[in-house]
Amino acid sequence: MIALITGKPNTGKSTAVRKIIDQLGSLRCCGLLAEEILKDGERVGFETAGISCSEKIVLAHKELEKTWAVEDFGIDLTSLERLAAKEFETGLKDEKTRFIIIDEIGRMQVMSERFRQLLDQVAESSKTLIATICYEDEIEYIRDFKNREDVRLFVLNKEDRDELPLSVCGYVCNDDEEYLSKIALARKYAQERQRYEYLPDKVILHSTHGIRTITKENGHYHCTCDYYQKNGTCSHIMSLFIS
Repeated sequence: MIALITGKPNTGKSTAVRKIIDQLGSLRCCGLLAEEILKDGERVGFETAGISCSEKIVLAHKELEKTWAVEDFGIDLTSLERLAAKEFETGLKDEKTRFIIIDEIGRMQVMSERFRQLLDQVAESSKTLIATICYEDEIEYIRDFKNREDVRLFVLNKEDRDELPLSVCGYVCNDDEEYLSKIALARKYAQERQRYEYLPDKVILHSTHGIRTITKENGHYHCTCDYYQKNGTCSHIMSLFIS
């Protein structure tokens, strides 16, 4: 199963991916995340980080050698290939990993033949692939990947960017009735904001089964409920992302 998220620049694809990880449970995810490098408010490059290993590389930068380049950014394909191989191979071997996340499949990444080979290996595996992919279709590999028969394409825009992460989670977990029930419960909680106490370092939620404490550490949310302890996510965390 493959879920691809596309959309025009600055619609929030990377933010949506991070919400999806928290809603699926970081314990079940592995892969690559992207982040801009800013200097004095100007974008000067991009970092790529491994979800399971937490290693970061500079994928692209205006000051990098232009052996491989997109626009005025030099690209470090060697480091990308090494990190991608490390994350994808870990995800494919680890029984706990159900979802392999990639942010993003774009012009920079598909310049690498090795990255394309690794991506194809993930796509043909039993793991569920969730990835952002560039909006434009002028690159043949990206166009062909979007048109795979096993792909469900989600188009993100500013109007539905709060709802889309849950829609993606519901799609990739459509065989997990317990998880789907957690999505339904999260939607219920989100409509009952009197249940929440927002404190500086935590959120207290008065759920139907007791008081739950939600905290955030190292970029990921944590909850005191039993379902979170087993899955790394829960209805209480999901509800925070529903407007």
